[in-house]
Amino acid sequence: MPFPRIRRLLAFPRRNSSASRRWEYIGWDRHDAYRMMDGSSSEADLRRRGARMANLLVSALDIRSGHRILDVGCGMARVGRELAPRCGRYHGVDISRRLLELARIRTAHLANVELTHLPGPGLDGLPSTHYDRVICHLVLLHLDDAGVRRLFSAFTRVLRAEGAVYFDLWNVRDPHAWDLFRKEALDARIRRQPHRSRFYTRESVEAWLPEAGLDAVWVSGDTFLIQVVAVRKDAGPGARRALADRLASEGPALLPRGRLEFDPGPESSQGLVPPQ
Repeated sequence: MPFPRIRRLLAFPRRNSSASRRWEYIGWDRHDAYRMMDGSSSEADLRRRGARMANLLVSALDIRSGHRILDVGCGMARVGRELAPRCGRYHGVDISRRLLELARIRTAHLANVELTHLPGPGLDGLPSTHYDRVICHLVLLHLDDAGVRRLFSAFTRVLRAEGAVYFDLWNVRDPHAWDLFRKEALDARIRRQPHRSRFYTRESVEAWLPEAGLDAVWVSGDTFLIQVVAVRKDAGPGARRALADRLASEGPALLPRGRLEFDPGPESSQGLVPPQ
């Protein structure tokens, strides 16, 4: 066994004791972190994939130069590094200090970036009614029902009245996501990992939104991801209508292209490789 891997294992003897501990362990190895962000194999790959998603979000959510953006579960700032130059203020938050260290290195050239460590899966300590857009991409698929519903309520609290949130989760009714569900259900090693995949239905997700004070403006359950853009229930009809009209044309571009593939990796749970 290579010495760097031995040292990593010794440094994290309780790496499966919590989600934050597991992500610290993943962040110890930069290439493993790349893979776990979105299946990227290098910095260049991460930038290319991150730029594509950033461009799609800017178009779909009408992100403007003066907007304050909150990126929940920002990781290495895969999307944030490319999104920050397009907005007024970018604020990335994550439960992993190590991934945030990597994000600081990757965004050191950007003056409008703020990165904050969160002690848990909520958004405690962040200002209320502050952000124009909230993004939570490839994050909720690691959380259980209680964690997802807690974040939905937190989205409502931190959003400005005319703000909007984008998030996505695994869609258990998609055949490719179902294959992943079956594989992970049979793998005891993966079941022990606190950041393992969790799977949802569109109906359950939509049912949780009103109790959190959110209304869906656009929802897709047509791929392996359930994707949602929502606003606060008290959002004005003008802002709601403008966003809905924009998503009618721009929303389909957010849908993953192709099928889901998997790259298990030696010390990771199976990682997502988004279609290109």
